[in-house]
Amino acid sequence: MSTLEKRSSTYWWTPMLFGVIFIITGIWILSSPVESFEQITRLIGVIILLSGATQVFLVVAHRKAYSRQGFQAFGGIIDLVIGLILILNPELLLRIITLFVGIWLAVSGISLLVRAVEARKAKLIRWKWELGLGIFFLLLAGLFFWHPMFIGITIAIWTALAFIILGVFRIALTLRLRRQSRQHGFS
Repeated sequence: MSTLEKRSSTYWWTPMLFGVIFIITGIWILSSPVESFEQITRLIGVIILLSGATQVFLVVAHRKAYSRQGFQAFGGIIDLVIGLILILNPELLLRIITLFVGIWLAVSGISLLVRAVEARKAKLIRWKWELGLGIFFLLLAGLFFWHPMFIGITIAIWTALAFIILGVFRIALTLRLRRQSRQHGFS
């Protein structure tokens, strides 16, 4: 076994560590979704920043062992930039998401109201459902614009689930790679 193969197989625990951190973060977010969206965003930013820094470090440390690591390096740099943005300006994320979701809901609501009017003129039974759904979308858009934290809590719950799934995936992948590494004589 070459020195480079030994060195690269000694860092097998790194993705596992971040998998565990992602799962713990997801559970923490689920246990307190009402907590400040800014704190959750900053914590996510720190984790993404650390993950990106580790990824860039590993690419640089093993640049001779593996060719074609440009994609991993690029991904690590993107993680660094996103992590810094989330740490330095967490309100920006909430504003951007609220704006996009609110506009999308408002446009969808208006579209449904127009369809409901057309369906009513055509004497279609579905017009009431389209009217109700259009009104609901408009009210939801208004709620998001009026109280952006509502979408922040919703996002926190979905983010928690994403972190848990990503953590489980990283751990499973690490275990599979570790098992393959041992089968080929790398420990």
